[in-house]
Amino acid sequence: IKLHVGEWGNKAYVKPPILKVVVDELKKRGAKPFLFDCNTLYREKRWNGVDHRITAYKNGFTYEAVGAPFVIGDGIRGSSETNIKIEDFKAESVHVGKIIEDIDYLFVVSHFKFHELFGYGGAIKNIGMGMASRRGKLFLHSDIRPDVIESKCIGCGDCAVTCPSDDITVESGKAEIDKDVCIGCGMCVVTCKQGAIEFQWNRSRECLIKTLHYAKAITDKIGRCTYLNVLTDITPHCDCYGYTKGFVVEDIGFLYSKDVVSIDAASADLVDRAEPLEGFKFKRKEFAKTDKVKALFDTDMDMDEFFQIAEDIGLGDRDYNIKEFRG
Repeated sequence: IKLHVGEWGNKAYVKPPILKVVVDELKKRGAKPFLFDCNTLYREKRWNGVDHRITAYKNGFTYEAVGAPFVIGDGIRGSSETNIKIEDFKAESVHVGKIIEDIDYLFVVSHFKFHELFGYGGAIKNIGMGMASRRGKLFLHSDIRPDVIESKCIGCGDCAVTCPSDDITVESGKAEIDKDVCIGCGMCVVTCKQGAIEFQWNRSRECLIKTLHYAKAITDKIGRCTYLNVLTDITPHCDCYGYTKGFVVEDIGFLYSKDVVSIDAASADLVDRAEPLEGFKFKRKEFAKTDKVKALFDTDMDMDEFFQIAEDIGLGDRDYNIKEFRG
């Protein structure tokens, strides 16, 4: 079961009781389930296998609570990987956690929310970025770099302290990023509570396209995959934040599918059509009821194009039908 256990301090990740239901149902079908994730590129509480497991336990993902163990997919330092050969791509192979070699059936549980780089973060990102090894994540981020918005920067230095490549300095009261050293991990974006650091959106396209190819290589290798998207506690940021800023829309529910593109496309449409919560502030209010990604971010690729490219490379089908169940 691929999941994101949430950064320490975050409150919006998919909670253990939901995973317990999934684990119990899989056991009834004769499966031997385990939970897993790969380490992060940025240096926080999921950066290495030891801290990652401690964070998972602190956030409630214990065997007693969930009924399955939590393991690390790419080793203690993120270097335990396997390479999948791929054609028609920017590299000969994709680099993913070695755990993929031992997976017979992949069940992906994703918290569907907004994401500063992807627009929405759902099942595709959970696989394509989330199952990449450290080398894979470096490759995926190699085209993007963050910028400092000087008018918002207060010179606190938090970004410099948490930067894994030590490329941020704070001089004259403002942070400065050495673009020649920056690895594009986004830790400074996550750390800055002033919102003074943002990705260069005009360079995000390559990262998104590469992530789609990673997701396809992974799902092609495993073959049998199922997806559960959780549309609750929908935040304007990813679960990698060590805090939760608030929620954009009311809880919607759960989506279940065998197609990773369909489930994310349906999730995006449901969130787009949902009424914004009173008091939530969008960057561009005129899009709040029609295109919430555009209302929040200056993205280089809209979600319609993202799903079309996903379909074009054979990752899945963007069309869907929703059958509604209430219980």
